[in-house]
Amino acid sequence: MPSKRRPRTRRQLLRISGTALMGTVLAGCAGLMDDEGETTKNTQTTTSEKKGSGELTLQKVGQLQPSGNAPPSGGYSEVSIREDGKYAILGSKWGISGSYLINLDDPDNPNQVHHLGNPNSAPNLDVKFDFRDGLYYRAIERHHPGNFEVVDYGYDVGTPSNPTVVGTASDGKSHNVTPHPTKPVLYTVNYRLETSGFDVYDVRDPTNPNKISEHGPRGAGHDVTVDPEREVLCCFYQSGEFIGIVIYDVSEPRKPSEIGRFDYQRRKSYSTANVGEEAFGSAHHGHFDPRRELLIVGDERPQGIPGGKHVFDVGWKDGSLSNPIPVGFTVSPNAQRMAEDDFAKRFDWTGHHFSIVPWSERTFIVSADWHEGVMVYDITDPTNPNPVDRYPTDDGMNSLTPNDKVAQFGEAPMAWTARYDANRELVVVSDTFTGLYTFKLATRK
Repeated sequence: MPSKRRPRTRRQLLRISGTALMGTVLAGCAGLMDDEGETTKNTQTTTSEKKGSGELTLQKVGQLQPSGNAPPSGGYSEVSIREDGKYAILGSKWGISGSYLINLDDPDNPNQVHHLGNPNSAPNLDVKFDFRDGLYYRAIERHHPGNFEVVDYGYDVGTPSNPTVVGTASDGKSHNVTPHPTKPVLYTVNYRLETSGFDVYDVRDPTNPNKISEHGPRGAGHDVTVDPEREVLCCFYQSGEFIGIVIYDVSEPRKPSEIGRFDYQRRKSYSTANVGEEAFGSAHHGHFDPRRELLIVGDERPQGIPGGKHVFDVGWKDGSLSNPIPVGFTVSPNAQRMAEDDFAKRFDWTGHHFSIVPWSERTFIVSADWHEGVMVYDITDPTNPNPVDRYPTDDGMNSLTPNDKVAQFGEAPMAWTARYDANRELVVVSDTFTGLYTFKLATRK
């Protein structure tokens, strides 16, 4: 089997301790509300794309509604960007199946390279690129032939326009999959209450994924993030016997070793909180700050009080990887209590998948926050994260006829994922109704 590994540029890890670098934080959130109280799109342009010390803004440059299943449309899920920024992959859920490879050479005009369907009409909810060119993974959450597949789109037998499923794991039920960024190892979460949080697979041979071990307390693990510079992994637990986060040493990627954990059930619950008040529950997704000893974790709740984003000190000041300390919290700007009995309004004001954006001396988050669309949060001061820009991802919604399962969510925006590509300073966003968006970033002074 040929080894087609592209050169990697490892980022320089800048460790900033003590007081965070702080710029002027805007009191308002530009592009959030107009004078009549209605949400508006941010269409601001700038004469310079250079980084500065002001707030980060989103500038939409492209959109694509991939096809592969017969109309009606919708049902898009996770999106990921290949490290070199050339391709994105888009997953599916809510009534459609398969995965889409998207060419990003021209971000203004993203174009579909392939749609790879699923013979069992199973949703391929999560999709992630392997560090080796020509391979990606896609989760199969509910149906046979298994909990994930390995797709060859140029590694050996496949091509970008003619991909082939070359490997399958049939045991378990995986909701999200996370490849190690530099090693042939795959981490898959166990989305069942009776199992441990995540499994470790050896994928040196993509045609024969080999399960090595299970790790973590019993409970529904939802996602995993890996920081190859720090050689750590964090698993996020939504429900079960344990709810919260567990951090592991993965200096030996196939042998995770627990370092520390944070138990949400020992803290204030969303069930006893007001909207916007710091609370804990349904740990969903997160990332380590690439320049500071911080971990950002989002909570996702389908009903009631919406989940927000926590900033954990894991070495920045008083915390550590073995003793994470929450220091900041924010919710989306239009957050409100969600109805307990209205299916169409599930998830509306809770957070979802996001990325961290180091920008000059400041740090931001770009986040797909369901009905908010895509958000920008300033976390330069980790004790005071706050929203600064918004783009509702509902473009073209009036021309769509969503399939029945997607239509149960009401209407766009219902943004699923926001991914940041540092090499090209590009943001790619998926909306379950309206497809894939590309954004350039600029600084508003």
